[in-house]
Amino acid sequence: MANKKFGAKEVMNVTLYDMQNQKPVICFDTLKTSGIEVTSEKVYARGGRGNSKLITWEVNKEAKLTIEDALLSPKSMELVSGLATVVGATTIYMRQKNEWTTDAVPVDKGDYFPLTASATGVISLAFEPNESATNILVYEDSDDCGTPINMVGATLVDKTLTIAGAANKKVVVYYSYESSATAETFIIDASHFSGTYKLIGDTVVRNVETGKDESFQVVIPNLKWSSNLNLDFKAEGDPSPTTFECEILRSANSATMIQMIKY
Repeated sequence: MANKKFGAKEVMNVTLYDMQNQKPVICFDTLKTSGIEVTSEKVYARGGRGNSKLITWEVNKEAKLTIEDALLSPKSMELVSGLATVVGATTIYMRQKNEWTTDAVPVDKGDYFPLTASATGVISLAFEPNESATNILVYEDSDDCGTPINMVGATLVDKTLTIAGAANKKVVVYYSYESSATAETFIIDASHFSGTYKLIGDTVVRNVETGKDESFQVVIPNLKWSSNLNLDFKAEGDPSPTTFECEILRSANSATMIQMIKY
């Protein structure tokens, strides 16, 4: 076997497989980084004057995989939570301070169109509230979260709320409504955790002699996916990738932890 050198840089495309039925669970093809780290500890026999090191042993070999994904998906959220995504109508909590369009899917018109009651106190809401008229919270725009407007005598018909005390006032309205049946709900609870999978990572390495890319595959037979999740929501800068740190375990049937194949 010739000792042909190569360089590794390109990110992997990663596929996870169910360890029981060997079927693919998810493919990550939008990764920003994918890295493997292998570590071990050293213990020593010491003796003689100065108690210097005489013999060393390496023990407690560990390996981990760290990947950063530029995008999220329902399946990647399921990996972290250990729970399936729930598809169906659910309660959405609304704070409405602007007018919305009356399209089939309403859109916020923006801050140039503040929500304003008519001369008779009529307020057009974006969605039909779950609450009755008297249980909706309405504030003057200048006193948001302060003292709510008196709702005595208020009426609600579909998305039209009428409050005599709100006539000609800019208002902020708090209510809830039912989403469409296509809403996806991701749940993280206290009792479910991520699972263990087989990983196949595909990338290319570059042959230093030919300058050509050659196929390279990483096989991890036993990978414990991380239940840790960090989502950054920020006003400026580039969107933050989602980082997953996973433990590489010994294979159930051999001492193998990682296979790397150049072909």
